[in-house]
Amino acid sequence: MAFMYQVSTLQALAKGDFYGNAKIEELLANGDIGLGTFEAVDGEMIVLDGICYRAKADGTVEIAAADAATPFASVTYLNKELTFDLKNIADMSGLLAKLDDVVKTHGENNIYACRIDGSFHEVYVRSEMKQHSEPYKTFAKVLETDQREFEFKNVSGSLACVYFPQYMDGLNVAGWHVHFISDDRTMGGHVFNCSLQEGKAYMGRTEGFSFLVPKTRFFQKLTLTDVSKEEIESVEKAGNK
Repeated sequence: MAFMYQVSTLQALAKGDFYGNAKIEELLANGDIGLGTFEAVDGEMIVLDGICYRAKADGTVEIAAADAATPFASVTYLNKELTFDLKNIADMSGLLAKLDDVVKTHGENNIYACRIDGSFHEVYVRSEMKQHSEPYKTFAKVLETDQREFEFKNVSGSLACVYFPQYMDGLNVAGWHVHFISDDRTMGGHVFNCSLQEGKAYMGRTEGFSFLVPKTRFFQKLTLTDVSKEEIESVEKAGNK
């Protein structure tokens, strides 16, 4: 088993810390599956098979450059100790309920990563436009004006999923955080909802948690203990469906 390697905290991202805290090449030295965002929140990150993809706000997907930077990301080497089939999952709630059942069986206080390869009736995602003005707005404010949403229908692809236990809420989202990329690597983003026709899940526990503390002056001056639960949830749950 491998450690979950994380750059910065979700609290800092919520407060507008969009500065590059690690290069993509450093991130990929610590895992082959994961998710996050890019400097200036320039799109959503999907890491799969050791490749880092950027799902951009214009709906396109590209492979991220090794010297690109991330303010926040979580990656690990996928442990495929648990494999199971999924079929006829109507929505995101149903999918997460299936994953939660596995978590409850194997321990809710562990950190997990999961990859789901499948055929989807629909996937509903978002990405964000790159921010240019400093100081940066909070992430919730970015989502009010610069979030872009996409619906992909009858598509095959993969979900990259990470799970953090309740006691780590704030460092990351407690529960599941899910990103999508299509098989042809042309569509992707942060997932709000999906309808799965059939698929295969590969899921496993991590050995522990490795955390990169940002060295930027902005991070060092942040007050992170006053970030509300609503601000944290806005990072994960914003959307209309």
